[in-house]
Amino acid sequence: MKKLFTILTIVALTTTISFSQVEVEQGSFLLEIGNNRFLAQSVNSIDGMGSQDFGDMYNKYNINEFNLGFGAGYFVIDGLAIGLGLQYASSSTVIEYTNDYKDLGYEDYDVSNNELIISPGVRYYFGESGVWTSLDYVIATISMNDSDGSYDDAEFPKRSAMNLKVGYAISLNDYVSLNPIIGYNLTTQTTKDAGYDQDFNDVDEVVKSGALGIGVSLTVHLGY
Repeated sequence: MKKLFTILTIVALTTTISFSQVEVEQGSFLLEIGNNRFLAQSVNSIDGMGSQDFGDMYNKYNINEFNLGFGAGYFVIDGLAIGLGLQYASSSTVIEYTNDYKDLGYEDYDVSNNELIISPGVRYYFGESGVWTSLDYVIATISMNDSDGSYDDAEFPKRSAMNLKVGYAISLNDYVSLNPIIGYNLTTQTTKDAGYDQDFNDVDEVVKSGALGIGVSLTVHLGY
């Protein structure tokens, strides 16, 4: 235990929180890494299936998710950067039935959802305090596909959002900072002809929402 405490103390001392070292001068760059993950989930039971048993019905019930995102910015003046964020998100569900249920007419099924997100924005650092704020405009394109062909002629939703974030740059060294973030976004998602009016005529479905979230990102600061 004493040795562990000594190691943690050394790590804490060598990872000094310092905000003045982070490059935010005019002409410098920043690269941000976040929202990157791969999730492979295997469902092995479902309650509420009545008299059906999960193992008797399914050979496979897998859910996969993949997210890859990064951003880059350029400081046009000291403390103020303009940038662009890119994110790709993909999810898929694969279901395989047992032979007994295939004999009853059940067919194996898979569905995938893909999303490409582009987010231009600005970020401002408040001197050497480590505090920054950013405003991003998000444009997302969505596509879906399944083994039944249900989405072949579908009009997929289009989504836009305004993201306001506040972060705190914890400098790990001269070039890298860890950034706890709190943000709020206003989102509008529009699906063509997915709704109807009072006269039951087809109209676009428009869903507006607000969300508060927290997160963390790793940012690389490159001087000129």
